[in-house]
Amino acid sequence: MGAFGTFLSAIESLRGNGLRSLLMALGVVIGTATIVVVVAVGVGAREAIDSQYSNMSVTTIFVNAGSSADSLLSADDATAIETLPTISAVAPQVTGRMTIGAGGVSSQTMVVGTTPNYDALAALTFSSGGFFTDYDLERRERVVVLGPTAADELFPGVDPVGERVRVAGKTLTVIGVTEPKGGSIGPITLDDSVFVPYSTAERALLGAESKASLNAQATSTDAVSSTMDEIATVLRERHALRADQPDDFVVKDMGSKLVSAQQSNKTMTMLLSAVALIVLLVGGIGIMNIMYVSVTERTREIGVRRAIGATRTSVLTQFLLEAVVLSVVGGTIGVALGVALLPAARAAQVPAVLSLAGVALAMGFSVLTGVVFGYAPARRAANLDPIEALRYE
Repeated sequence: MGAFGTFLSAIESLRGNGLRSLLMALGVVIGTATIVVVVAVGVGAREAIDSQYSNMSVTTIFVNAGSSADSLLSADDATAIETLPTISAVAPQVTGRMTIGAGGVSSQTMVVGTTPNYDALAALTFSSGGFFTDYDLERRERVVVLGPTAADELFPGVDPVGERVRVAGKTLTVIGVTEPKGGSIGPITLDDSVFVPYSTAERALLGAESKASLNAQATSTDAVSSTMDEIATVLRERHALRADQPDDFVVKDMGSKLVSAQQSNKTMTMLLSAVALIVLLVGGIGIMNIMYVSVTERTREIGVRRAIGATRTSVLTQFLLEAVVLSVVGGTIGVALGVALLPAARAAQVPAVLSLAGVALAMGFSVLTGVVFGYAPARRAANLDPIEALRYE
């Protein structure tokens, strides 16, 4: 029997035991689907992280108030930090989720009170208009810059620059609309936010008691570490903290946040991948066990084939092909199932991006499972003594 004939014989044997073949392949199906989904989620999470942190450079430093209710930062702290020689820009911010309305339409959005420096720090671009100025900040002008989400909800199909909106009962004039950017800066989702002068937000919208945070930018990546120390020193002096008192603020840099996020994503992907491989291992053991049963049941058939001239190699090849075909079919079904699950994952707000590398990895492991766990039963079949096999009842 040639190679093609051996392959057809393997297919016919699997078809003759359809239910058994399905049960043998089930573990491979689940394991392969899991690998496809895990890799897709890992790629989606990595892209989400890259999108989020692409909004600011690695020289960006965050300063947040501590957990204590008395921990407060202010615009004056930002002014003090800005005098440091290794700082190129500082932008304080106060935030709050509020209702913004225009005409008969209203929407819940994040209101960000900040200074003109925020424009450059967040690398904002504009579809129309622009950001507010120092003049607007000093005069507490009631102006607002809309993110694309708010602009589309309140003024669909219309350029809103020059239009009026109401926030917390106050009327503000739209002076700009940002381009869609994606991602976020800390808790701030840029596309879903609106931006107003810090002085306006503090006095007219959010109140003076709202907690502020600071976004600073070091002059270079080499200066980030020393700048963080200098910021801490300046703030401790301004807040009159004694040597035995802990900081009432938290200083973090973009680089460490990015590395931390990437490491967390990598660790989670590895854990989920380990689960997928364990499922495949269990599926492979199932294939091996049932193949051993199949060899025992077909002992007389193997003896007949050997008696009429079949070689050990052809017998081994047939049984190994059965295991491999089973794992390939199971892998193919698993890949299809994994791809079909991705829209459901995205609907559940889980980032998932189909990866061809993930599909190839899943199929590769499924084939490897068939070869590794199918070899031992196939070798046992090939090594059966023809005379003893013919006598087997």
